[in-house]
Amino acid sequence: MSSPSPDPASDMRHISVDWPHLAFATAISGWAAWYCRDAWLANADAENLILIVPVSAAALVLYGVVALGCIRRTAEAVPRPPVAAFGRILGTMAMLAGFAVAGPLIGFDVVSFVYLLAMLLFLGERRWAVLLLVPVIFAAIVVWGFGTLLDTPLPLLLFGDGS
Repeated sequence: MSSPSPDPASDMRHISVDWPHLAFATAISGWAAWYCRDAWLANADAENLILIVPVSAAALVLYGVVALGCIRRTAEAVPRPPVAAFGRILGTMAMLAGFAVAGPLIGFDVVSFVYLLAMLLFLGERRWAVLLLVPVIFAAIVVWGFGTLLDTPLPLLLFGDGS
């Protein structure tokens, strides 16, 4: 007897891997595993590890789910993302770094507004109502939330005493 011939469609299948997403998730899970090990070696008491070990274990389980989601079987080859996508990623990363650096220097309220306005423009938003209202509302909620709910002092330019 001859063995059944394989399905011709299965010969055409490809495995596609979302490499950027997988690399990012691997970096985060690697850091979580390193941090857990380092904390364990520094002090293995339960009081020290009561939060670190469960969160690290959850991060590693979540990594497994994300890693499985990054690997797919497709009927056709998946095209690589265009170079413009990488430019957008680098642009958003640069704006986030600028936000983190400028916050303590200029004031969290002003920097939050400028960051959101710049990000909306960078990602293609052109409606003036959205460009003005979203950053104002977001900055007001964040400043109020940090000041009232968390009682955390922020360096503010417009809505604070500047401390």
